[in-house]
Amino acid sequence: MSVSRGLRLAPHLVVGTVGYVLFAYAAVPDALMETLDVGFTAFGLLMSAALGAFVVAQAPTSRLLDRRSATRLLLWGTVVHAILAVALDLVATFEALLALRFLWGLTGGFVLSVGATQISRLATGGTATREQGIYGGMLTLGGALGFLSAPTLVSLPLGLNAFGAVLALPGLALVWRHRDTDATAPATTSTATASVRSVLTHPVVAVASLCYVAIISSYVTLSTFITAYYADLGVVAPLNAVVLVMATVGRTVGGTAVWTWPVSDEGLVAGSTAVAALGFGALAVGSGTTLVLVLPLLAMVAVSLPFGATYALAAAATDREGTAIATMVAAGNVAALVVPAVTGALRDVTGSYTGGFLLLAALNLLALCGVGLLVVPRGLPSEISV
Repeated sequence: MSVSRGLRLAPHLVVGTVGYVLFAYAAVPDALMETLDVGFTAFGLLMSAALGAFVVAQAPTSRLLDRRSATRLLLWGTVVHAILAVALDLVATFEALLALRFLWGLTGGFVLSVGATQISRLATGGTATREQGIYGGMLTLGGALGFLSAPTLVSLPLGLNAFGAVLALPGLALVWRHRDTDATAPATTSTATASVRSVLTHPVVAVASLCYVAIISSYVTLSTFITAYYADLGVVAPLNAVVLVMATVGRTVGGTAVWTWPVSDEGLVAGSTAVAALGFGALAVGSGTTLVLVLPLLAMVAVSLPFGATYALAAAATDREGTAIATMVAAGNVAALVVPAVTGALRDVTGSYTGGFLLLAALNLLALCGVGLLVVPRGLPSEISV
């Protein structure tokens, strides 16, 4: 079946605007803390509220994807995402903003999984991995745009978040145009389809989720602390944007690699997590060399390369691809809430990032071991007992 370019392009455009709204706040902490009269702890809750909502959104998202066209769900999710983005600029108190960030996070998490599921229903094999890699790259590219534009937009009455709603309009137009397509409907609505339990305990879904935990915790932790890390070394630059650009490049290149070269999804994940584990391990023991300046950026590329491959692995494992992707996204975002907080606590106690780097190295090593079990015949049972 021939699929139009607009239908393939729509989720990429939409998820970029989700990345923009998710990260734009992080670029202007001083201005927002002054406006809202809050400190760093309260300000950090704005990100935690959104990521926590991403997790909460996955269960209802998976149920809807089992029954509805991904394109129709993406249409309504994008509409609500744009409305809430504008609303975020209209509230004047921290409490109201926190509540709206949570509501927006429910929509953002919904859109993230629905868009990824739409891609999985339109593409297979190496093409699916390429598209998922580009999809992840668009998410971080939107975040990088937020970091670059937020200092200018934050002073406008309707600017910082409302700009994300404006950016969503092209994707919304494409989704509206294809709203009646059957190409992104679930494979089957039969009662014989895989049960939710069988998806949750599927070894490939479990390993993909473990890999996603390593990827997202590494990505969010590096994004959170990279500016402070370099400041400790006396380096001052817009490195938050640079890190997200590196993540964008890594995700896009990683997805394209499986499509272009003779490398499997499992091979890409294994190689990338091995490099990431070595990189974080080297950062934990390194000191005073050029490597400590370069390694964080290389580690960001390493943990970004297998992004599309993990989505492709999870989606291909079962006919309930929406549930598989939602499970993986939920696991990754739980880790994204926990690992940066643990890293910050270790930094406060020890005065260095060594503990955090060792934690990230261990997570990537666990992901590598999980993939190793997948590629060894009979390495994992057909279902994991829970």
